[in-house]
Amino acid sequence: MWSTILLLGSAHGVLGAVLLLLTPVNRIANRCLAALLLVVVALITPYTLGYAGAYDAYPDLTYAPLFWELAIGPLLWLYVRQLARQQLPPRWALHLLPALLQGAYYTWLFTWPLQRKWAWNAAVQVPWIAPLQDALVLASLAVYLLLAWREYLAYQRWLEHHSSAREELRLPWLRGFLLAASLLVALRLGFTASDRLWHRLSYFDEFPRYLATAALVYYLGLEGWRHARAHYPQRDAAQVLDPQMPVPDLPAPACPQPAAPEKDWQALGQRVAAEVGAHGWWREPDLTLPELARRIGTNSNYLSRALNEGLGLSFSAFVNALRIAEARRLLAGNEDILSIALAVGFGSKASFNRVFRAQVGCTPSDYRRTQRPIS
Repeated sequence: MWSTILLLGSAHGVLGAVLLLLTPVNRIANRCLAALLLVVVALITPYTLGYAGAYDAYPDLTYAPLFWELAIGPLLWLYVRQLARQQLPPRWALHLLPALLQGAYYTWLFTWPLQRKWAWNAAVQVPWIAPLQDALVLASLAVYLLLAWREYLAYQRWLEHHSSAREELRLPWLRGFLLAASLLVALRLGFTASDRLWHRLSYFDEFPRYLATAALVYYLGLEGWRHARAHYPQRDAAQVLDPQMPVPDLPAPACPQPAAPEKDWQALGQRVAAEVGAHGWWREPDLTLPELARRIGTNSNYLSRALNEGLGLSFSAFVNALRIAEARRLLAGNEDILSIALAVGFGSKASFNRVFRAQVGCTPSDYRRTQRPIS
């Protein structure tokens, strides 16, 4: 039964990896996730075989090259980073080098005769290699999970100031996965400490850890495939100076010039609000800070400061305030709430409800009831 449970999780992971590899969009991110799923499935496989009695029947399977655990952390980080930036970091392959060395080591051992494997296991693997490997794996998981969290949180902050679709891009499924992965790392640490400090754990003692791993694979495969075709704004795209705002090359002045007066950000913010309101640009679900700056005839930095310092709002909060103001007007009529949400620029009823409650203090349905006279 235990082997069957792990096998079901592994089969789902393999299926998810295949579907991700066949997805024609977000190809690099989906390949990173597919590789991550396959690495975790490979990690579970020795225990799936062990619970089924395969090692008793076929002892030559000992040291089968299924341990690539040092790739889990880098692949997780590369996946999250690719979603946000849509470009791999320089020399990204070096992050996978430890995993390649780990896989090569087990491939080398797998070619040995069985008696030599057992002798190596008793003299070298258990007392020396296994503790070192556990320490490296835990360190790798902790470091790369921290990097993945930092990338995710930085992307959320960036969206707040650059995208009007910020509510649709909260990525709660990815946050949930990172939380679950953090708990799994803590569980891995607990089992490793118990195995090293108190008593050796058997295959059956470690079943809860691999059951949790199989559940995580199931969740990640399902959610990763569900969101494999989603479009994610590129985080670094807006950090390049706007091409429509060239800076002319001016000769150096012969004498010092007086400092330019500080801009009136409040006045600029009010002008931006008036222009956006007049044109109704806030209705566009995918409006971005650089695009709005282009239409107004300024650059992203000035527009951001006009909103932040002049109006005290982030770009996302500014757009949502205009949307909610129009939604409150429309709620006085009989149009259904989903139609209102889409009409004012939200991508879903859920995101509309979330923003409306945050700004008004109640749901759209409750607000509509309070605005209608009691007959």
